[in-house]
Amino acid sequence: MLLILLGAAACSEKTDKTRKEALLKTFAYKITGQTTAAEGSPVTLIDPENKIQQFTKTSVKNGQFVLEGELAMTGFYAIQINGGDPYTLFLEGDSDYDLQEHQGLYTLTTTSDNARDFIQFIERYHKREQEEKLKEEKRKGRIGTLNGKLPGMAARNDGSYEQAVDEIQRLSAIKPYNLRELYADFILDSIHRSSLVLPYFFKYVSIDQANFKKFDNALQQFDVTLQKHPYYKFAREKVDRVKDFYENMPVFPAITPMNIQRDSLALTEFSKAKMLIVAFWKASSSYSLSDVSLLRKKEPQLKTMGVRVIYFSLDSDQDKWIKASNSLALGPHNYYLNTNDRTTMENDFGIDRSPSYLWVDPQTFKILSLTGEDPTLPRFISKVNEFLDKN
Repeated sequence: MLLILLGAAACSEKTDKTRKEALLKTFAYKITGQTTAAEGSPVTLIDPENKIQQFTKTSVKNGQFVLEGELAMTGFYAIQINGGDPYTLFLEGDSDYDLQEHQGLYTLTTTSDNARDFIQFIERYHKREQEEKLKEEKRKGRIGTLNGKLPGMAARNDGSYEQAVDEIQRLSAIKPYNLRELYADFILDSIHRSSLVLPYFFKYVSIDQANFKKFDNALQQFDVTLQKHPYYKFAREKVDRVKDFYENMPVFPAITPMNIQRDSLALTEFSKAKMLIVAFWKASSSYSLSDVSLLRKKEPQLKTMGVRVIYFSLDSDQDKWIKASNSLALGPHNYYLNTNDRTTMENDFGIDRSPSYLWVDPQTFKILSLTGEDPTLPRFISKVNEFLDKN
């Protein structure tokens, strides 16, 4: 009996290894579907990252379609029906795919574990998105109600006015939940170590000083066979870049962007400061504008601590930057990054979103922190002080 069990286990391991190795090879696929699109409507399999790239094309016949062919790499692709919004799905060999489309809504039935992982994640994402939307509406409603009652509270002179103002300020300081956290939760959940969705999601997370060790560990636990897949190699490279960053402490690049007055940045001007806060913002981001506005108000206090602030715009529209800069009165140390400088910031320091903050040593130009504290937090000044004491 023991020999039978050992033989069955060995056979199971071999089958599992073979299945995983198949995920690294060229594979054939077939997707059947039903749709409400008009007869003859085009149905195309495309690259979700580059919608111009098409792999297979067919047309609707009697409300049905079949997409089949061969692909070089297992991974994410998208189906576009009659030029509508693409539906993203995970494709792998030896799996069944049946897609139901009704007036732009999709339901996928599949035997692919990776595809099911992605479907479950998207369902969880949309559920959390709705929950957070309701919270945000409730918060804004409460702020509106309190603002409407302020005149009456002020007249009563019973302390209610001050309490209401405190609550308004507290509610206004609450930032919406960052749905990107859900991608990180998926990655750090050990049950997904054999899912190719895990390394793919690394494109949606920001790797920094506070979390790179966790993500590094998640990658080390990932299935050895699947570590040869391009998704894993991308994730590994993204984590290693940050890991290497903190081990070798790179310096801030010698860039010379210009401010509105056409003066070039000269970092040596700040050589006597204790620390530089480099703030990256966008005129097109309301959160960015709000954060930078608060940071600007705290500049005098920071300056007395020996901390100076430099603002860098990640905008591609220079006119919008100029208009927003004048509105925020950011001063002369507010610079517009050209395309090459923006690319450098993203590739070397992971600055791919706004607002973002680098803390820099003005004497050596070494990066002290890739993720400086949020200036909108109540303890921001205290956090800066604590950091200066330690560094």
